[in-house]
Amino acid sequence: MAKKDGVNGKGGQFSGTPADRLVRLWRNNDERFGALLDEVLDGNRQGVIEAALGKLREEEGYDFMDEVEAFSETAQSTDEHGDPTLSTLFWVALEVEGRLDEPPSVDAIERALDSAGLLEKAADMRLLPLWLDPEPLSYLEAADRRTLLRRLIDSPEAAEAFVREQDLVAAPDDIGTRLVGVVGLVIEEDAEQEGEAMPDPLNLGFSGEGEELEIDPIEQERIRQSMAAFAEAVATADPRVKRCEPVGGLNDLLDFTAEGVWPDDVVASFDEVNDFLDIAGNETGDGILDVTAEQTPEGLQVRAYNSDGVLLDERSFDLTGERAEEAVALMKRRCRRVSEG
Repeated sequence: MAKKDGVNGKGGQFSGTPADRLVRLWRNNDERFGALLDEVLDGNRQGVIEAALGKLREEEGYDFMDEVEAFSETAQSTDEHGDPTLSTLFWVALEVEGRLDEPPSVDAIERALDSAGLLEKAADMRLLPLWLDPEPLSYLEAADRRTLLRRLIDSPEAAEAFVREQDLVAAPDDIGTRLVGVVGLVIEEDAEQEGEAMPDPLNLGFSGEGEELEIDPIEQERIRQSMAAFAEAVATADPRVKRCEPVGGLNDLLDFTAEGVWPDDVVASFDEVNDFLDIAGNETGDGILDVTAEQTPEGLQVRAYNSDGVLLDERSFDLTGERAEEAVALMKRRCRRVSEG
């Protein structure tokens, strides 16, 4: 929280309306921007944020709102011992089939996150035992995100009352397969986030603002395996769950749903295949790749070799049938030779 005597600090940095001050501090990259924004968010003053947005140039507005929304999903608090903590919202996207009158198994989700190594930084966590509808979540304003965060810090009951007031709960009796979300809270020790604007609560390789961080291939593979282990554990615990993935903050969840990551029977993105080929190609001196692709019960097993026949990397992709054939066609366009097993 900003100190009272800082509101009209030296040099006029805090002069003018709250919206004026937000704009000035944001443009100057002033560290006091976060303190003032926290006051606005905790005061549920969405109108101030909208007024500030109106004072910015159009090209500035997107970056400003990205930062505001990222801030809204993270808040400082204290634990039972009075030590400072940092609490951050995260979302799990799930494709489910059948009635949702029974709540999600949050215990199973939490155990799966823990066992998959996705909670390495967490001192504690909390999940809301409700299926949420991603569509109305897209209209949840920054101040309301902060309210949800504070309510979840207080208790699951307080958070449940809020999401019901906001009509965010998924209809229990819809028929067919659909995408839903489960919201959680990761609590970390409030240490300095060196080199990061926002925390990455689930250790997914995100900046906290929906942007992927540069990570080495070994870490990338660790994340991939952790996500697969998590999805398998949750689907085993709840047969309604067909697919699931932790996706970071609310903006990440909305991007996830908007991009249609799981249309029809698609269970893996060709981006993964392209990334695999990019990484393998970077390890060659001439950029030439020879690839073998074999259909197995686990999916499409791919091995990449350099022009001297040295194995560079291998990976199994969750692709079958026509999708596997499309992936092989992609590899044939990018590689010197593709041998199919």
